[in-house]
Amino acid sequence: MQDDNARPDRERNALADWLAGHGTAVQIAVWVVVIASVGLGAVMWATGRLDVQGVGYAGAFAVNLVGSASILIPLPGIAVVCGGTVEEARLNLVLLALAGGTGSAIGEITGYLAGYSGSALVQRSKHYARLHGWVEHHGAAPLFVLAALPLPLFDVAAIAAGSLGYSLRRFLVVVLAGKVVKYIAVAYACRVGIDWLTELG
Repeated sequence: MQDDNARPDRERNALADWLAGHGTAVQIAVWVVVIASVGLGAVMWATGRLDVQGVGYAGAFAVNLVGSASILIPLPGIAVVCGGTVEEARLNLVLLALAGGTGSAIGEITGYLAGYSGSALVQRSKHYARLHGWVEHHGAAPLFVLAALPLPLFDVAAIAAGSLGYSLRRFLVVVLAGKVVKYIAVAYACRVGIDWLTELG
């Protein structure tokens, strides 16, 4: 039986319609953020000011936002969250996971919009048909599971959700929940691992 949440609902998807209608402006804004972030990151790296363990909550948010918004620039979102778990950083692991997960969830809007706008290019993936069927028939469940797992398949699922007219608001809530769960697991696993490696040294 089909989940009603997965059925196209373009009449009530006003935000997605607005974003899709202003596609050029949205793309320009995304690329400005990407280029500015990469440029700033390059300068900070060259001057020795960029330390994966010292980027803090804002850094975890920004790196994950840019990394999820642009599949062309694979920024190390998981590495930043993992690096922020060292004792010296003095970061709350749940807040760190929330920062990284929020940035990543917002960044996934680009994939959603690619599907919503009906781009044929993004539908050529060999996994698209299967994930499209999963999202169409099961709604939030596959989106949550794929967001919670460290797999590149989520980009295709986001495109499928957009092409189905899945509610953007619901999409963000489900994806945020999955991303935060993933980063909480990553943060605690890294904290245990780092402590264990420190004891070995």
